Amino acid sequence: MLIEKLKRNNLGLSDGEIEGILFVLLSGGSLTKTTGLPKETLRGFKKSIASYLSDASGDGAALTEEGKEELRHLGLRPYLWSFGDLMRCDKGTIEKFTSIREEYKKRASRELDQFYALPETSVKKAQVMIARGEFVGKNIALIGDDDMVSLALILLEGGFRSLTIFDIDNDLLTFIKTKTASMGIDNVHTVHYDCRDELKDEYSGRFDVVLTDPPYTRYGAELFLERALEMVGGGASSDRKIFFFYGNSSRTPEKFLKIQEIIGRTNLVIEDKISNFAHYAGAESIGSASSLYILKTLPSTTVYKGIRKNRKIYTYETEKEERFPFVDHVVLKVFGVSTLLLESKRKMLGLLNDFCRTHRLRVVDTKITEFKGKGFTFVYVLSNSNLTVHTWPEHNALHVDLITCSPIFDKPSLPKTISELFSTDAVEVNFVE
Repeated sequence: MLIEKLKRNNLGLSDGEIEGILFVLLSGGSLTKTTGLPKETLRGFKKSIASYLSDASGDGAALTEEGKEELRHLGLRPYLWSFGDLMRCDKGTIEKFTSIREEYKKRASRELDQFYALPETSVKKAQVMIARGEFVGKNIALIGDDDMVSLALILLEGGFRSLTIFDIDNDLLTFIKTKTASMGIDNVHTVHYDCRDELKDEYSGRFDVVLTDPPYTRYGAELFLERALEMVGGGASSDRKIFFFYGNSSRTPEKFLKIQEIIGRTNLVIEDKISNFAHYAGAESIGSASSLYILKTLPSTTVYKGIRKNRKIYTYETEKEERFPFVDHVVLKVFGVSTLLLESKRKMLGLLNDFCRTHRLRVVDTKITEFKGKGFTFVYVLSNSNLTVHTWPEHNALHVDLITCSPIFDKPSLPKTISELFSTDAVEVNFVE
C-alpha cells in the first residue's frame, strides 16, 4: 500500500500525516502553510513520491495527471495539523489588522530572531487569550511583540486593565506607541527592555498574564520563561497564566522534551499545548510554525534562575547552542540482592549484559574494578554515553547510574527489569531531569 511504503521512506511521519500531505497535494494547497512541517521533511517526502510529481520545486508541488488519478482512488482524508485551525477569526478584524501591519515598513531582524507572524496568527494569539478568560480586567504583559499582538488585542476590544509591551526593538515600540495613541488608547505602555538584563522591581509580580514568543534556543526559551515568571510573581501569586510559544523541527523531537523539562523544573502546569498554533513568514527550518503552551502557576511554582553569563540566546549567534544535546539520566538503588550474586564477577557481568540487551544499550567498552570488601564497580562505555554499577555485598545492595544522549528504550520498565534480573522488589528509581 502506498501510505505504508511512504511511511517506511519518511521516518517520523505518522499514517495520518502522510495521508494529510497527499490530501493537500491533491487539493492543490500549500504544503508549508498547511502542514507546518519543516522544509527538509517536505523535501524528503516529495523526493519519495517523485514519480507522481511533474514539478517538485514549488511549495505545493504539482501532481501528474496519473498521480492525481491514483491518489483519488485512495479516498484520502484531511489531517488536522493543529487544533488551533478550529479557531476561526473574524474576516473584518483580520483585514483591519493586516492594514495596520502593512504600515510598519521595517523588515524582520534576523539578529533578533524575528519572523513576522501571519496576520491571522496575530489575531488568533489575541483571540485565544480572550477565549481562555485571560483578558478582561487583567494586567497583561507581552515580552517581545514583533507580531503586534497588542494591536490585535485592541481591535478585539476585550477590555484589559493594562497592557505593557517589553521589547528590545525601539522602532517597533515607537510604532506601537504612536498607533495606540492615534486609536485613543491610553492604558498601553511600552518598555525598551533586553531580557538579558535584570527585570526592574517595579515589574515583578505586577501582571496577571504574560505572552511571549521567545528565540527558539534552549537559553532563549529558558530566559524568556524566567522573565515571564518574574512578571507574574511565580508561586507568590498562583493561578496566573503564561502563553508561551516554541517552534522546532519534527526531526529533533528531543528539543520538545528539553522545553518540557525547563517548564517542569519551575513547577508550572501545562494546561494545554496546541501544536502548530502559530504560523510565520519565513522560518522554514521549523515549518514556519510554533506550538502554544498555556501554562498556569501554582503555589509551588518557583523562578529558576539559570547561569547565563555570556550565554547566546539568538540562533544566529551560534549554531552549537541551538542544537543543545538531549540527556536521559536514571539512577536506581537496589536492595535485598543475594550476597553470593554481588560477589560473583561472572554472574554480575551476565546480568548486566542482559540489562543492556533488554534496553538496547550498545556497549563499546567495559572496565571492572574489584575492591577489598569483595564489591565491584562496573563501567560500561556505551555508544551513546555510559552505565556505571556499584555493588556492596555487605549491604546486599547495588547502585545503577545510567546516562544516555538519546531516549532510553522502554524507560518506564527499567525498575521491573532490575527487579527481575536481581530477584528483588526493593528498587528505588529516580529519573533525573
